[in-house]
Amino acid sequence: MGRLTVVADGQFGSTGKGAVTAWLSGPETIGVRVGGPNAGHTVLDQDGTAWPLRQVPVTAVTSRVAPLVIAAGSEIDLSVLDSEVRALEEAGHNVLDRLLIDSEATIIQPHHSKQEQALQHGTTAKGIGAARADRLMRRAKRYQDVRDDGVHTAQLLMYYLHGGSHVIIEGTQGFGLGSHAGYYPFATSGNCRAIDFLAQAGISPWSRSVSELEIWLTARPYPIRIAGNSGPLKGETTWEALGLPPEQTTVTKKTRRVGEWDPDLLVRAVAANGPGRHLKLALTMVDQLFPSFAGTSGFLAMDELPFDVSSWVRGIEAETGTPVGYLGTGPSTAVML
Repeated sequence: MGRLTVVADGQFGSTGKGAVTAWLSGPETIGVRVGGPNAGHTVLDQDGTAWPLRQVPVTAVTSRVAPLVIAAGSEIDLSVLDSEVRALEEAGHNVLDRLLIDSEATIIQPHHSKQEQALQHGTTAKGIGAARADRLMRRAKRYQDVRDDGVHTAQLLMYYLHGGSHVIIEGTQGFGLGSHAGYYPFATSGNCRAIDFLAQAGISPWSRSVSELEIWLTARPYPIRIAGNSGPLKGETTWEALGLPPEQTTVTKKTRRVGEWDPDLLVRAVAANGPGRHLKLALTMVDQLFPSFAGTSGFLAMDELPFDVSSWVRGIEAETGTPVGYLGTGPSTAVML
């Protein structure tokens, strides 16, 4: 029986899910990507090259042998997919021989992004929502309609789990962007909880093939939203006021909006992702709040952390009723508690 991990976002996206997924993955971990190419998950390879992957699982970089899965509940922009695969292959990351794409994944067509460009908010105009709408109306093309190498990935994932493998699902976007999270219409076209990502992958967490379930909920000290008319952001401030360099979005390259820590949002995200023994918090970009902690890495006990860091972590655990198991301290460094 195998280990099943889901990485989900407790804020509005861009919380370092790619880095967390990479840190939790071993050389034989099977990576699963769900959702569409509006979310870039950045991971560093051994040479320090950053890969902001939008379609391919980050385990394409962290593993050379494990299968890479794009699940049925994904939307695929073939031009983005082919570009990523080609770039990875040219850099020496073997992808083609182990990439498994579900026959039922939805294809994003050129007219889908054009439809979304007319919307005033709630979209990156990459065509995911329009493709999902066409799927509901039985008009969308599936991967099997355009290419003949698709497979039924849910069956394969259950097979891998039954054999004792570790499967990790990369959730996309963030809880606050979910269509029912309370920020509609400033929302994406689906919900962004662990249970939604499991459904997109076609995996039941209650299967007898799953011996261990982990849900990691990511959050950063200063939540962000995309630029423009993107919805409410509690305690909104500026990068200058925080003394931090402005951040740009992975996909659209626009400066992100930034806000102060919002415990209420994270508490709701914890409740939506199933509080209990399966759930842990992954706090990323901790070095933004504690610069002297930058670059710290390894396994540490709570009482081995600097006092200001441990006090902050304990406060979040008290606020959410959920243990913290990961502290991101830089692009490729982290502390596991």
